Amino acid sequence: MSAKVALQLNAIVGLASTVAASATMSLVLTRPDRVAAAVAQGEYGAFAIAVGSQVLGWLHALLRFI
Repeated sequence: MSAKVALQLNAIVGLASTVAASATMSLVLTRPDRVAAAVAQGEYGAFAIAVGSQVLGWLHALLRFI
């Protein structure tokens, strides 16, 4: 693997983790009761679906302007 490919992969992973962290914080701030209940009950699948839904909502809003 060349240095250029490694740097591109690092940038993609960094961007994905930033988006996931932003969606998580947005959910914690807007729906703290649901997030706390899902984590307390160990329903990480529901939490992951909520994060994915949040990211898709952002993407939909962004693409509507394009």
